[in-house]
Amino acid sequence: MNFLQSELGKDPVVAEALFRASPSRVYKAWTEPDQIMKWFGPEAGSLISADIDLRVGGKWRFVVGSDEGGLNTLQGTYQVIDPDNRIVFTWQHVREHADGSEEKTPESTVTVVFEAHGKATRVHLRHESIVKRDGRLSVTRGWERTFTHLQALVEAG
Repeated sequence: MNFLQSELGKDPVVAEALFRASPSRVYKAWTEPDQIMKWFGPEAGSLISADIDLRVGGKWRFVVGSDEGGLNTLQGTYQVIDPDNRIVFTWQHVREHADGSEEKTPESTVTVVFEAHGKATRVHLRHESIVKRDGRLSVTRGWERTFTHLQALVEAG
């Protein structure tokens, strides 16, 4: 399924999907570490850890292994928490190499809106201020895969 709603490589990256689950269920999948561990990442269940301090100003941090022996960390700070309706958070990718060196992307911003549609939920994601085109392309592929994993999780019951 194609979730991408924006032009490939352009800022912002916009993805949207209709999930057969309540806003509460989908919101829970986005905000509870045990749920995040099941769907977020390049493959379902590929996260090493998921830490969430779900409050405005709270930090989040998801760690994924790397083929090169280092770690890839996605991290940020929650800016808006509106349960079952909307979350906004900053996003930064930190790549730690096996030799201990790090590369960090500039922060970008992700807004996720949850809208009830009968017994389903429309999720609208807007990921903006990604500086480099290759970063936008990578994020686009990532959101496509993770939305597929999220759909499988929340629609399974």
